[in-house]
Amino acid sequence: MSDERDGNKMQAVCSPPLKSRQAREEITEDAGGRPLRDRPHITRRNLDIIEFLPDATFVIDREGKVIAWNRAIEEMTGVRKKDILGRGDFAYAVPFYGERRPIVIDLVMGADSKFERKYEYVKKQGETYFAEAYAPIAYRGKGAYLWGKASPLYDAKGNWVGAIQSIRDITDKRLADQALARSERQFRMVVETMNEGLCVRDENDRVLYANDKMCRLLGYIREELVGMQVSALFDSANLLILQRETQKRRNREGSLYEIQMQSRDGRNIPVLVSGRPMFGEQGDYRGTISTMTDITTIKEAETKLRESEQKYRMIFENSPLGIFHFDADCVITTANENIFRIWGTTAEKLVGFNLNTSLKNKKMKAAVIACMSGKSAHYEGSYLSVTGGKISNLKANYGPILSADGTVIGGIGIIEDISERKQTEAALQESERQLHLLSSQLLAAQEHERKRIARELHDGIGSSLSTIKFSLEATLRRMRQGSQSYESLQNVIVLTQHAIDESRRIMTDLRPPILDDFGILTTMEWFCAQFRKAYTHLRVDKEVEVVEEDIPEALKIVIFRVLQEALHNTAKYSQASRVKIGLRKTPGTLELKIGDNGIGFDRASASRRSDSSSGLGLPSMKERTELSGGTFTIESTEGAGTTLCATWPL
Repeated sequence: MSDERDGNKMQAVCSPPLKSRQAREEITEDAGGRPLRDRPHITRRNLDIIEFLPDATFVIDREGKVIAWNRAIEEMTGVRKKDILGRGDFAYAVPFYGERRPIVIDLVMGADSKFERKYEYVKKQGETYFAEAYAPIAYRGKGAYLWGKASPLYDAKGNWVGAIQSIRDITDKRLADQALARSERQFRMVVETMNEGLCVRDENDRVLYANDKMCRLLGYIREELVGMQVSALFDSANLLILQRETQKRRNREGSLYEIQMQSRDGRNIPVLVSGRPMFGEQGDYRGTISTMTDITTIKEAETKLRESEQKYRMIFENSPLGIFHFDADCVITTANENIFRIWGTTAEKLVGFNLNTSLKNKKMKAAVIACMSGKSAHYEGSYLSVTGGKISNLKANYGPILSADGTVIGGIGIIEDISERKQTEAALQESERQLHLLSSQLLAAQEHERKRIARELHDGIGSSLSTIKFSLEATLRRMRQGSQSYESLQNVIVLTQHAIDESRRIMTDLRPPILDDFGILTTMEWFCAQFRKAYTHLRVDKEVEVVEEDIPEALKIVIFRVLQEALHNTAKYSQASRVKIGLRKTPGTLELKIGDNGIGFDRASASRRSDSSSGLGLPSMKERTELSGGTFTIESTEGAGTTLCATWPL
């Protein structure tokens, strides 16, 4: 939602002048040079203000006719003011929605409140309406998410004479909000799995959040910690340290310090705390975020302390993020080892490098300058290192370092190599392409299966039934003539039995009845027996460590199809002499593993061949497993066999 205060500024600019001394400067023509007649009198200054407002803005009179249409709304809609001024009957809605219909300004004019449902967000504050919606026709059909504010207009005597609406494009903000949500989910996952305890407390020193590590460290559950006064976690001596450090946070300082925290059972646990302050948009102190490392073992001896310092430095140096500091002159003073790897440079070249005078990337340099003005800054994109000559996809965050009086005395740069993320995005696109391919292959396979079943019905059951029909007709004729006995029907029984056998075979191919009658374990035993008969050169070993009740009903057909496809692939391609099947239950999971001692294959080559292949094979097994909530992995090396593993959570 855009800041409503911006909208209030708009109202202050456009509405009050109609009541002020400037009302005496009334004009009698609209912005298109046409007489205003009975429309509300608007000063020339008001029209000029509206014309040059940065937000798209238009004004209508009490009859709903447009009397002002500024440059910004011309750019947004592609409609010139000369083509819209004086028009009513909701003409102003057409450039946004492709139809004449009430919009936000009409709620001000008294439109039925049911039209509020057309908006994703509607709020009324006094006489002013705020709303958000998607306008599919905006920007000549490109479409955009728009924020709108509409207010009534009054003349100098306080009479209601019309309404004004300002419109702002919030498409970029919407996309940014979505990206932020994804980032927050990823951040939460990192926080919950980190090895350090993490605590967030508000400006009143109440715990707002504690991660799993911190809960385990202190012996509390999260519900007990959240809302607790943080002072309850310290004895009197350590509380003085906490108060001193909290004052630093209020002074915009971060620090690394040692302190002892009290666990739930009363034990004092020494921890190494890294604390940073949090501030609101207005610069007001909003609390502290801290990470806590248990240093109990380090405190057991002085030598352990030195080892701890070395370990901490090692963690810093081997962090996946490159970190460096620069002073008030933008000269790099310190940097960790990872930044040298990311930029392909050395400490000798980087330390002493002036970011302000020597950076060639204009966007990166602008981020550094913004940081030195006291703001956090960001850069993301391809970057050519000046000192190393290496081109990398980077995400860079710059933050100012402030003194006690708030003066910027330097900055910190945190550089993340996002090349792997870019590769992941490319892999995702490839995965989507494979999914489309699999869908087309599935359709082709379904059609092929229909043709096969139809052919088998025609050639097997159809021909048998036709023969039975002709035999019965011939036998009945002879029996009426008294020339044939009932024993001649024996041949019909043989044909009928053949039709029954063919029907059972086709039904078994579609879905083995044994699966529904006796369960997956018996079905696996039956299928392996059939497989051994068909492929006598292949030894099949089976290890089943579950009972029928361990396997959810919905997974039974999935397990059978994966087993069926895997063994068929083994027989067709692997040149193996042995295949091993394992089905077992581990804590929280069900695992199906199928491995052979065959020739193996190169997965990249197999993936390229699958683009033009009509078979489903590995994509089919992977798709079945993942659609049923599981994960599918494959390990194969040329000459060393293949192992497939499908795992489902229980």
